[in-house]
Amino acid sequence: MPSTIAWLDADTEDQARMRDIIKLFTDRDSRDELGLGQVRDVISDGLFPGTTVLLTRARYLLFVPWCFQLAEGKPDPLALADKNERQVISTLRKSGSDDLTGLLGARVGQALQTLPSTIYWGTLRRYGIVREEYAWKSDAFGAVSRPEDGDDEGARKRISAWSHSVPPIPPEFPHRIDDAFALSRDEAGWLRERVLEHAPDTVMAHLMNHAPMKDSRSPWTDPAVQGVEGEAALLLRNAEAFSTAMHGAALLYNLQLAEEYERVVPEDRRRFSAPVDQYRGELAEWADRVERARIAQWDVGDLWGWVLDTAKATIAPGSARFISDWVAHIQGIDPRAISDDSAARDLVRERERRQKRALARLGNPKRLSAWSGAAGAGALTFRWDTVRDIALDIHAGLGRDA
Repeated sequence: MPSTIAWLDADTEDQARMRDIIKLFTDRDSRDELGLGQVRDVISDGLFPGTTVLLTRARYLLFVPWCFQLAEGKPDPLALADKNERQVISTLRKSGSDDLTGLLGARVGQALQTLPSTIYWGTLRRYGIVREEYAWKSDAFGAVSRPEDGDDEGARKRISAWSHSVPPIPPEFPHRIDDAFALSRDEAGWLRERVLEHAPDTVMAHLMNHAPMKDSRSPWTDPAVQGVEGEAALLLRNAEAFSTAMHGAALLYNLQLAEEYERVVPEDRRRFSAPVDQYRGELAEWADRVERARIAQWDVGDLWGWVLDTAKATIAPGSARFISDWVAHIQGIDPRAISDDSAARDLVRERERRQKRALARLGNPKRLSAWSGAAGAGALTFRWDTVRDIALDIHAGLGRDA
């Protein structure tokens, strides 16, 4: 029960972080095995303010306001907003649209426990779609006029929690949703302006003017992002360098797990074969990326300066020390020799021991036997898949006929 109470007491930003952590924990390539999550999240917020890994489609940034606006001035408006959101799920599921990717509730329908408003609330606040002082969606009806105050729509809108310029609610919404997740040109233009106004000089804002590639795997490899300038470009450089450098630590961690796994688990009981060869191969590829990303010339102090002075974030001393020590070490060796570098191995082993204590896998046969074959082995991309898809939704709308 205490953990449940802590969850309920958290504000929307903390809730978003909690849900991000839970989602990342379920992805074996994204688990934070070495305690890099604080820095990852601070960089993600700097590049793409207001985002989380749980966002799916851009049009939810309109569906949610419309559901709440329809409930304003009604008895028990929060319950009605909830009902409207669940109706959106049903309407979309029955729409026959061939573009329902990212539909929240696609499998469970109206039984969905975490509604879109909960997932998107922090984003709505960050981009001025709902007024920032409304930290909780339950607060959104507190200042709205009651029916006995009059039915003047203008007066009601003036004291609404929502931006005065939210595009008009479509006819018959939420029982009818034309075009499913496809934004109209006006809707896309309005969302674009929200990002440009509330997150200027960020990579997120840059994406509002430059459409990303649909299949790009990271922001620094996308041609649209490579043209970013100013402070956003400096942060992007730090993000790429951090991701590249620390991916080596994650791969070396998994190589050591693979080596112990092959020693401890009998061959006839192994769930996968040749993991040692796999990770040695991935570390060889990583060494090439280290050279391309010019890690030897990167000053990790630039990242710490931004974290402390611009982001105003606090990083756990153990995490900061491990990151700095790891970067300094790989800058002083040939990265192609990393697989057998004893000092690098010791850094990773000690980091896991300090981070996970009794739950550490290295040196623990019982924990090792449950290894899935990849523990936090993926490179950090700072919510790129989510951000790319949101930006593509907006650009698709901008390209439609009026």
